[in-house]
Amino acid sequence: MPAFFKSQANEFHHQARNDMLKKRGYIKLSGLAFILLCLFSVTSALAGDDFRGRITYEITYEGSQIDLAEMEQLPAKAELTVNGPNVRWEMKAGELNQIKITNAEQQSVSTKLEIGDEHYVIHQNRYDIQDELSEMIQPEFEFTDEYKEILGYECRKVIATARDQYGERVTFEIYYTEEIDGFPFHFDLPYNEIPGLMLRYEIQSGPLRMQYKATSIRSRLFVGRRNFRIPDKYQPTTFEELQAKLRGVF
Repeated sequence: MPAFFKSQANEFHHQARNDMLKKRGYIKLSGLAFILLCLFSVTSALAGDDFRGRITYEITYEGSQIDLAEMEQLPAKAELTVNGPNVRWEMKAGELNQIKITNAEQQSVSTKLEIGDEHYVIHQNRYDIQDELSEMIQPEFEFTDEYKEILGYECRKVIATARDQYGERVTFEIYYTEEIDGFPFHFDLPYNEIPGLMLRYEIQSGPLRMQYKATSIRSRLFVGRRNFRIPDKYQPTTFEELQAKLRGVF
């Protein structure tokens, strides 16, 4: 995925972007909503190549440095759909719909973005992903001997440590299950050491602190190939081009 959480993502001029969105009849897309778009590159949970089904996550923002009005623009739910090496992650926030599709065998990522009536897609191959991984902050993991059951799966607790935007050390908890193999789907994420599906975890970037909690797991579902297709209506673009468009440069 593109390094959507690069530092310039926090430097957008809110008014120019909002003026452009209003002219096109979009809802107001705040700076935080775009940071959410930036965070999308690292939010995909991990699911093994033997799993087929759908996982729903609740998203909360405890500890985020944002006001209530901004928080109301952010999604409260995310959905992961898996069929073998194909994974689809979807989140919605108002008229902004984000769909990330990964293929572990091809080591490819496509991010579909629906903004109002416009449709975009950003493609990346394994070399693009490797470049982005080299720029990502690599957390440190402490595997504990503490376990808990989540949705019928035995999960192990991991304490992750990383640096926030001010260089301060922050810690958060991860609960993962080895009953659903996660390693094949770590190719685009800095979570290579986590060997299973994460059912509870946290992502932090800038003022946002997002907690993901799995609320349902439906396995052995029929998951058709259409879930992982990119229709022709999606216009190929790059992160830089999309950033410029949302800043009102076009």
